[in-house]
Amino acid sequence: MLRNLQFALFGLLMLGGVKAGAAAPPQTVPVIYSSDLHHPHVDPDDHFDLATLFALPELDVRAVILDCGAHQLEAPGSIPVRQMLRITGRDVPFTIGLGKPLQSPEDPGTDQSADFQGAVELILKTLRASDRAVTIFATGSLRDVAAAFNRDENLFRSRVARIYANIGNPASGREFPDDEYNVGLDRNAYVRIMNAGLPVYWCPCFDGAVWQRGRHGTYWKFRHADVLESAPKALQNFYIFALTKPQGVDPLDFLSATPKPEDRAAVWNMSRAMWCTAPFFHAAGRRIYAKGDADWQALADTKTGDATNAERPVDVFDFVPVRLQAEKVKSGAIQVTFASDPKSPATVFEIHDERYEPIMTACLKHLLAGIPVAEQASPPPISPGK
Repeated sequence: MLRNLQFALFGLLMLGGVKAGAAAPPQTVPVIYSSDLHHPHVDPDDHFDLATLFALPELDVRAVILDCGAHQLEAPGSIPVRQMLRITGRDVPFTIGLGKPLQSPEDPGTDQSADFQGAVELILKTLRASDRAVTIFATGSLRDVAAAFNRDENLFRSRVARIYANIGNPASGREFPDDEYNVGLDRNAYVRIMNAGLPVYWCPCFDGAVWQRGRHGTYWKFRHADVLESAPKALQNFYIFALTKPQGVDPLDFLSATPKPEDRAAVWNMSRAMWCTAPFFHAAGRRIYAKGDADWQALADTKTGDATNAERPVDVFDFVPVRLQAEKVKSGAIQVTFASDPKSPATVFEIHDERYEPIMTACLKHLLAGIPVAEQASPPPISPGK
């Protein structure tokens, strides 16, 4: 417990490590990233999302918020964050969020313990210091985002460019009577952000029922070996550590270790459900290109209309303008309805290509294969015969 608490509090000490307004190329997108990332994990899709975030150079990560602060003390997401910072050689402030759900949609969370106030304060600090409007990318609950909005609504309306909300199910309260997992983490925060009139880029996890993608659900899945085989060794070790949870091993040292062959094989044979990959590509301004008949890659959208057949744009997904309305239904779940509205600042994710799953698999494989790896995170070469 003491070691976990030390890891969780480490992020609090880093708040001054990177200035939110630090100089960056003008084409990058300033990002505040909020995730219910834990170690041991609740769902290790969060580990793949973290790597995706840091593999996209277009995204200038200004802050990482570790959602569900009370659980962070028991299962600190600071461990994988510190590993990712070591792998990529980056220096980004991170801290844990509010410990309990909001008591109402308007709750600013100020009555919660000072130990859990760092995330809301970091969000507001980052927005105030940023040289450009900031994109908020949330992959868990919307608790700290909603609390920060409740504390300074004008700041949000002037300094937030987009909120990618990876949460919910358009059919909640109807075919799907129970809340989607992320909604259940903090229903009041969900209602607050969805009804706030902000530029919400809604990324429903499902569309109609659990494990149903439908037209608007972001859900997809892949086999680990199909994505990880070409990834750098340090990143491979990152996933082996997360999924095998070795005891008595320093998390940073493990990145350059030689894992047991049986552990590697076990991880490679696993499958993973995913949700946030396409929204990450959208936030980075990337476009999907076909490379031959059965391969795809998400690339910076610098191609022209004369792209060759070997590398041609594919319309896989987009976001369409809608008017959102969230409300509690009789079961207590939150139902979100939406209607087309070209004047609305809010949008909803929409799939255009039935090959969405193999396309996302190929794009993630290519992206993670090229993640920037710092020299100190590169494992030494394996000697012949070992």
